Amino acid sequence: MAALMMVACQDKNAYTITGTYDAAAEGDSVSLQLMEGRKRVDIQKVPVVNGKFEIKGVADSVQVAALTIGDAFCQLFLEPGQIKVDLKKAQMALALGTPNNNAYESFMSDMKALEDEYAEIAKSAQNPELSDAEKAEIKKQMGEFEAKYYEAIKNSISDNVGNDFGLYNLCNSYYYFSPEELAPLLDGYLAAFPTNTRLARIKANNDLSLETAVGKQFKDFEMADVDGNMHKLSEYISANEVTLIDFWASWCGPCRAEMPAVKEAYNAYKGKGFGIIGVSLDSNKEAWVKAIADLGIEWPQISDLQGWNCAGAKLYGVNSIPATVLVAKDGTILAKNLRGEAIQERLVEVLK
Repeated sequence: MAALMMVACQDKNAYTITGTYDAAAEGDSVSLQLMEGRKRVDIQKVPVVNGKFEIKGVADSVQVAALTIGDAFCQLFLEPGQIKVDLKKAQMALALGTPNNNAYESFMSDMKALEDEYAEIAKSAQNPELSDAEKAEIKKQMGEFEAKYYEAIKNSISDNVGNDFGLYNLCNSYYYFSPEELAPLLDGYLAAFPTNTRLARIKANNDLSLETAVGKQFKDFEMADVDGNMHKLSEYISANEVTLIDFWASWCGPCRAEMPAVKEAYNAYKGKGFGIIGVSLDSNKEAWVKAIADLGIEWPQISDLQGWNCAGAKLYGVNSIPATVLVAKDGTILAKNLRGEAIQERLVEVLK
């Protein structure tokens, strides 16, 4: 064991994690775990002595890992070098000392500052004495701030092409980019990480999104309605002047929250040539049918009950829901991912 440890220490890929834990008790140990998707796999466990611990090993490639003890947690990049961590009870810590960990710490600190700023704006919106004008101004500020927040994430990803922190961030936040923005970034990341299967899947999905971009022709597909009758998407598109394809699911909280805005648009414009076809990413028919009733959805619904493997969603490169595609009678895609008031704002333009 001593010989192996010496080899590890001399290896150019060796790492040493030195850390502290402010709530250590006698007999406590800290676990080093690899993050494999949503799972964490223990690879080392070392005792905490006098509030301190040290972990040594070799990282042949950069891997996302975690340190855990009690309710303290630290996500880090396992990479060669000296990594330092201060764990604190019931808190999430950040590591420092190596390139990817330093980049991650800087990013998370910046995002925390933005989140704190947003929380203050949101708190002011709770004042019951606000006038309508003041409420409108705060709502505007919140919208502008959300755009600022997402832009900060996108800028970080763009600034870190080629490193593992950037790769990690991209794989977790690629949906903030439009397909057109994402395409060159994916090319850059794939050049640096040509064998990464997650990147390859994201690129394949983005290529589909580009094929159904605004201005392109819609892609037809066929699915069953709640009674089991098969229908083609083209049936609905040809029946209306403008049709909204609404990708959603009964289990999707944001979809359910968005439904009142979709219903409002439908009720306002259904007599003016506007129609909706709902495409559910459910896998449980009973839950799907119940949600239709509970939400008071009046427009047609179809699904293949394949969840995220929904064939229609794949054709349109849908990677998050709710997602919408607005299509003209001639099959031209007019807009994508309209939400809230934006749906009616666009309908005013196209249904003159």
